[in-house]
Parts: sequence; structure tokens; C-alpha cells
Amino acid sequence: MVSRWARWSDDAGGFWLEVFGETEPVPVPLGSLFDARAEQAARCPAYLYVCTFGYDETRRVRRDTHVKLLFPSVAGWRCKDVQAVVYHLSPVQREREWRTALAEDVRAIKPVLEVAGAATTAAGYPELGGLAAMMAHLKLRSAPQLPTGWYVKRTHSRLDGVLHQGVEWVLPAPLLRQIGTRVTGALLVQFIEAAPAREDTSPAGAAAPAIVVRARLGSRPEGPEARADLPLCVTAQ
Repeated sequence: MVSRWARWSDDAGGFWLEVFGETEPVPVPLGSLFDARAEQAARCPAYLYVCTFGYDETRRVRRDTHVKLLFPSVAGWRCKDVQAVVYHLSPVQREREWRTALAEDVRAIKPVLEVAGAATTAAGYPELGGLAAMMAHLKLRSAPQLPTGWYVKRTHSRLDGVLHQGVEWVLPAPLLRQIGTRVTGALLVQFIEAAPAREDTSPAGAAAPAIVVRARLGSRPEGPEARADLPLCVTAQ
């Protein structure tokens, strides 16, 4: 397994975009996710992919910013998105308001995670308990949805003739002003083995791109989408 990063930046250096993560992840058969045997439990890894963008602090953010992290849908495997978060560093400008919202989120997910962890371990699915722990860890490090109102949605795009599927973050301007000029989102995914039903000539390896719509970062249009491509080679083992 190899972790790599890729970067895109404009000529003036006032805006940049990075994406990093595992470039040689291992996909597992769909049935392995429900296999109770101990030797199979370790074969259901989850991978974290991170995209970060930065912009000149003289640029005033006035609009929502849209960020996409996409994975190619090619022969041999599919990417299964699990959880998306936005990182922040505490304390923020409105720390009391953020803490209240975050505490409400933790109270909401705590009983579910406790029950899931106990039930999956008792039933012989420790990997699911581990996945629940990873999700809880990410949730505790993520900016609360309120009061800033950020959200994610599943999306797809056709890039360079290849269908890509992934997640899009919608980040309101008030959130960006509080987080700062370096904004990071993370996506937890799993890879599933998926052979084509018929002959498929699409490439087995491609690139996972992070994309930011630059025109939405400021008050004036500034050209096309910024895009950083992370090389991706997924091989079943």
C-alpha cells in the first residue's frame, strides 16, 4: 500500500488544491463485509482520502464553495463511500455555539455506536465495530453542521470519458471564514470487488480527482474548476 498526494495551484499562487490518500487500496468481495470468520474480518479495510484547498486571505469569501472528491467507476471494483467530514481546529471564533452543536451531535450518535460496537463484536463482526470506532473518531474531529449549515451529497461526473462517482461538499461562506484560509475535508471509503457483467474495456486503473469550483470562492469568476488528480491502482487480493 502506498499513500501519495497531488497538488494543483494557479500561476499567481493565490489558490491551491491538494488531495492525498492510498493509491493502491485493496478491494474485497461484497460477501466479506458479512463474513464472521476471524481471518475474513481483517480483509475489510476502510481508507481515508483527504482534500485540502487554500486561498489568499485577501480574497473575501462571499458564496458557497463546492468541493468534489470522485473515484472512477472502472472494471474490477467500485468505491463505497462511508462518511464525510470537515476538519476544524478549536477554538473557533464562535466556539460556544460550535460546542453546543457538536455536543448535540455526540449525544445523538453515542447510543448507536455503543449498541453497534457491542452487537457486532458479540455476533463475530469485529471489523464493523472497528469501523464504528473510526466513524466516531472522525465525527468528533468534524465541524458541526450547525450553525454553519454545511452538508454533503453523493454525486457523479464524467471526466475524460470515464464515469466517476463520489461526494460533494457544500461549504457556506460563514464556515470558511471561521475555519480559515486552509480548508480540509475527509472521506472514509471502502473498495468492493465488482467484475463487469459483460465485457468491459474501461481501464482497471485511473485517477481519483479532487475538484473545487474556483468561481465560487470569491465575488468574481476566476476561471474553470481547479482539479488535482491522485493516481489510483486498485487490485484485488
